[in-house]
Amino acid sequence: MFAVFEYNKVQFKASEGTELQMPKIVSDKKTIVFEDVLLVSDDKKCEIGTPYVKGAKVEADILGEERTEKIRVFKFKAKKRYKRTAGHRDEKTRVLIKKIQFAN
Repeated sequence: MFAVFEYNKVQFKASEGTELQMPKIVSDKKTIVFEDVLLVSDDKKCEIGTPYVKGAKVEADILGEERTEKIRVFKFKAKKRYKRTAGHRDEKTRVLIKKIQFAN
């Protein structure tokens, strides 16, 4: 069984027991429910939403937060002695997919 769901305008494909790295989730709870499910499928049937499948849910446990590797940005202007270096690190949240539910 797998599902395609949307969080923060990004789509993720997951099955039960899958560990995902997602954009930062701001939540005090240890579990989170994603209700913007685009597709749910198992061996017997497949439901495709227009745009979302009504009643379908994906439940996940929040495992922790981490930061990606630093991306260096360098810019300069030739012959002007101008150069700047900047860096950026994205914050990500690791989640473990617990349960995928079809619509009732």
